Amino acid sequence: MFASRYSYSEVLVDSDGEHHGPELGALLTDTLDKLKAKYQRRSKLRALANHTRNPRKREHIRRFNLGRKKLDRQMDKTHARIRDTVFQAVHTVVDKAAVIATEDLTAPMAGKSFGKNVTRRLAAWTKGVIAEALDSVSSRRGSAVVLVNPAYTSQIDSRNGCLLGKRQGDRFHCVDGEVLQADQNAARNVLARLTDPEIERFMPYRQVKAILQARTERLRLRLPNQDSSCSPARALSTESESLKNHHEQLCVGF
Repeated sequence: MFASRYSYSEVLVDSDGEHHGPELGALLTDTLDKLKAKYQRRSKLRALANHTRNPRKREHIRRFNLGRKKLDRQMDKTHARIRDTVFQAVHTVVDKAAVIATEDLTAPMAGKSFGKNVTRRLAAWTKGVIAEALDSVSSRRGSAVVLVNPAYTSQIDSRNGCLLGKRQGDRFHCVDGEVLQADQNAARNVLARLTDPEIERFMPYRQVKAILQARTERLRLRLPNQDSSCSPARALSTESESLKNHHEQLCVGF
């Protein structure tokens, strides 16, 4: 049993740290940025056709520059390449375990605001293809996929299960100075959530946050007072190491 997590730069990252389908990010960036440039040029031509007084020119632009046949063929090829990449990656995931814990890809990412380029690249249908592939491949090969609540899995330190640390890009900076690989850290949180008795799959993210904040506060209260021999960071490191050993029993060697 292990956990996998959706990522933009690859299809899935598992709790062992293996990246499946690492070419997905480059594929999405290249094809969708080209598509953006193409639509920008089409918009200029459409504006020109709408404002020209020459009816022959207007008709020529609409007939030879604003058609959908070539564009639809290109989109079909792009979708086929992405589906092929996703399904191959999911097969490598199913090769490793009979039970896979993954975040619910249908759940909205509440509270997150992305720029236009990232929003375009993180297309909803891409996540839908991953969810379809997990369901289809696991069913045909006899594996089980268990969906868990995804709220705050990328913001938790997987060594202690608390909201301590900060994610920056592909790194998760812990309060004791240790740096974890962000997607692997999140995948371990997904795996831990599989057996979490308090956080249910459909629980609203605000309730999830309240539970996590309470756990974080309890951990803070267990820390000794700061003095010359024992700082809060060192105490947290000791506490985290103990909890890390527990998580390693769940995440390594599946």
